[in-house]
Amino acid sequence: MTEAGQPRLISHAGRRMDPRTGPPARAGAAAVGRSPGAGVRSVVQFRRPLTRDERFRFQRGYGLALADYVPDNAYVESVPPGRLADLEREPLVRAVMAYGADLRRPAARRELAERRGRYEAVLFPDADAGAAVGALRERGAVEPAVLDDRAHGGTVKIRFFVSAPVDSTVAGLAEVDDVRWLDEVGEPKLDAAGPVTAAPPARGWAEPLWRRGLSGAGQVIGLIDSPIDLGHRFFAGGKVVGVRNATGAPPRPHGTFVAGIAAGDDPAAPGAHPDRGVAWAARLTCGNIDDLDQLGVLAYLAAAAADGARVHTNSWHDEPEPQYNQLAADLDAFAWANEDHVILGSAGNTGERMGPPGTAKNVLSVAAARGPAPAGFGDGATGPAADGRQKPEVMAPGCAIRSAVAGTAAGVELDRVVFGGPGPRCASSWATPAVAALAALVRQYYAGGHHPAGALVPSGALVRATLIAGCLPDGAGVYPGDTTGWGVVRVDETLAGPPLVRDVRHAGGLATGESAVFELEVGGADRPLTVTLVWTDPPGLAGSDAPAVNTLDLVVTPPGGGPALRGDPSGTVRRVVVPRPAAGRWTVRVSATAVHVGNPGQGYALAVLGDLAANQTQLTTKEEQS
Repeated sequence: MTEAGQPRLISHAGRRMDPRTGPPARAGAAAVGRSPGAGVRSVVQFRRPLTRDERFRFQRGYGLALADYVPDNAYVESVPPGRLADLEREPLVRAVMAYGADLRRPAARRELAERRGRYEAVLFPDADAGAAVGALRERGAVEPAVLDDRAHGGTVKIRFFVSAPVDSTVAGLAEVDDVRWLDEVGEPKLDAAGPVTAAPPARGWAEPLWRRGLSGAGQVIGLIDSPIDLGHRFFAGGKVVGVRNATGAPPRPHGTFVAGIAAGDDPAAPGAHPDRGVAWAARLTCGNIDDLDQLGVLAYLAAAAADGARVHTNSWHDEPEPQYNQLAADLDAFAWANEDHVILGSAGNTGERMGPPGTAKNVLSVAAARGPAPAGFGDGATGPAADGRQKPEVMAPGCAIRSAVAGTAAGVELDRVVFGGPGPRCASSWATPAVAALAALVRQYYAGGHHPAGALVPSGALVRATLIAGCLPDGAGVYPGDTTGWGVVRVDETLAGPPLVRDVRHAGGLATGESAVFELEVGGADRPLTVTLVWTDPPGLAGSDAPAVNTLDLVVTPPGGGPALRGDPSGTVRRVVVPRPAAGRWTVRVSATAVHVGNPGQGYALAVLGDLAANQTQLTTKEEQS
């Protein structure tokens, strides 16, 4: 993959090519459907990852966005025509290639010719939406509608139907120069069809957290699902602070059951109902999944955020091809632009294909366990993600669950009673809101000053790191596993640690070649030493074969400079687990191998558990310690 130590091939939309041998970008060439004043649609490939100063120089001097990354070391850009020739002469620039129609849509699929579903054209930032609508309509787009997500950190999209023949029509639409990506709009499916399995009822496993005073008070959980039954007692007394149901659909069992797991409770006796939700004092803001086709996920997440939600749960998934579609990119874009938020998605059901939300880079993917740790796997699609990232990442109890029953005033039943089946059911749909509720408890822990270092507003990366930190292998199979991830979430043991943490936002994050080094005192081998690094990655390009953008590495060195331990490479998570650590001073290094997109740097979060010195309350760098 290198040419005299330089990058050579790029990979996108199921195609691999060398930009040097591709069609050159032409400043004066006529383009079909390009808005007046728009730049030249190009792939700009650099010889290596850019440093912070180099990135700023190309942004200021050439008008490059350097936001839409394509591996290796390339970006999709609208280059100002007057700067194209100078850009091509830059020593750091390896190649500038035209961004052609074949890179703007998935490789041809056999089933495409028979489908006439809804499609979506994602526009370049400098495109004029009105002009793009006209160009698409001329080439077979039917009933085009503009979806402008720029206010929510997204892009302008045009959704439409296509006329037959589908494949040739889509090929023609991809030739419109204002279009950056073109693909089908997915069809979300609720993840309730888990297998029937023998499992003890999962109840009471959150009680250790409740005894610590963590109930979800002050937290709001956003839920996208089928409409919940607002007449059920679990959601009375101001429990629901926002409802979005543009289609006017009636209450459904799935959304009602999921909402009850997350935060349901009886307002007449707060915290006393035996089947209350995991974050029983949290509030909910709910959206109807059927509205996504018209409104988009970014608008829904933004509306939930306006209601106060910082945790978002999704017990559903799409099964697109390629897997990293615009839905996944939008979810990653929201998390990248809103660092305080954490998004969760179910891992699907056993026997199904994975897909977003759970397979997005910054979304925590959740499978169902048969009970609390050390219970085994219960339900979920088999990973990894299509590009090899670890999915699912965690498990939580999702078998034999009791929750609210739609159509009743206060009914609570086992899942098998509500959804059918001869015995207890397992479903990632039930595990996902449980972990979302745990995320709300983690946020309450940090924001409420329960951590020895004092109150802090945790980033979504720190919440994810805290949820993963306590997971340990159960001694069976490969770790992390393609169905079990890092294992069952054990927040009670994690917070009892308590964890040493470091939470770095993008504003103070790392650039290519930079590192941060931390030291910690380990008392001995009484507890495993676990070091968990998590970051929120910039959104990849829809259609990307390898959507990872930035790379951080984790290296943990034992006392005396023994052999360094490297974090398992897995998407936006790196972990080092030492079952029996030596006593003494350990060193933790976080290094930025490649930060292709920064804001202005790459933020990250660390969570460390073990037999740590009692006088350590926070994770500090060597410089800070001196």
